[in-house]
Amino acid sequence: MDHGRAAGVDAEPPFTDLNHVLTTTRAVRLRLDYDRPVPIEVIGECLQLALQAPTGGDAEDWRWVVVSDAERKARLAEHYLAAYEEYILKPLHSAEGTGSREVKGRLGGVGADGQVGDRIRRVLRGADHLARTIGRAPHLVIPCATRPDPAKGGPGTTSALYGSIYPAVWQFNLALRARGLGTVITTPHLYRARQTAEILGIPDDALQITMLPVAYTKGAAFKVAERKPVNQVAYLDRWGQPFPYEDKPFGQAGPA
Repeated sequence: MDHGRAAGVDAEPPFTDLNHVLTTTRAVRLRLDYDRPVPIEVIGECLQLALQAPTGGDAEDWRWVVVSDAERKARLAEHYLAAYEEYILKPLHSAEGTGSREVKGRLGGVGADGQVGDRIRRVLRGADHLARTIGRAPHLVIPCATRPDPAKGGPGTTSALYGSIYPAVWQFNLALRARGLGTVITTPHLYRARQTAEILGIPDDALQITMLPVAYTKGAAFKVAERKPVNQVAYLDRWGQPFPYEDKPFGQAGPA
């Protein structure tokens, strides 16, 4: 019996229980099935659902580049790996290692002694695997934003830009999960955004947001993530005022 699944929840996709989808949609790096084809029709369905997300000013100023061509994926993968090795792997293995400010700024699980816990070690292992295999994903999806321009707007412009597309990005994640697919939000390619734009013909006024490797997952069972309880991260009425809530069981938490 899968104790990470609530009673009455489907054992196999499609998953229709909303709480199950919301609590088991994980960042999938090690369990992407690169050998199982993903019909473009499935990507289209998930994008259609993603586009129901709210968008600032009802502008629908998102654009989505779905890369299925093997040669283009291979070129993107080369740039992804180069950026990963230069900006993530190199600082991690520098003399300072996990003690460096750059690394601590990226990882949430570095202790005062500079050591990382098991959870972050799993993340790093998955990130390294993904960096070396991402081009094998059946599809790479790159959401882009075409407005507003943070360089020309006021204090809320950056929030408006990302707030107008990340709800759709996450809705895309949820739609994939419900159908037995997975992905992970990645950003190393943004260090090579110019080269990515050249490969895919992305215009200068379109801002690349993330790269999503899409594949069916190896196995459909994913557990609820270990998270701090709500009353440790939420306040009532003012900062620091305890929020009166005790977390409810939505399934057994643990490694995905």
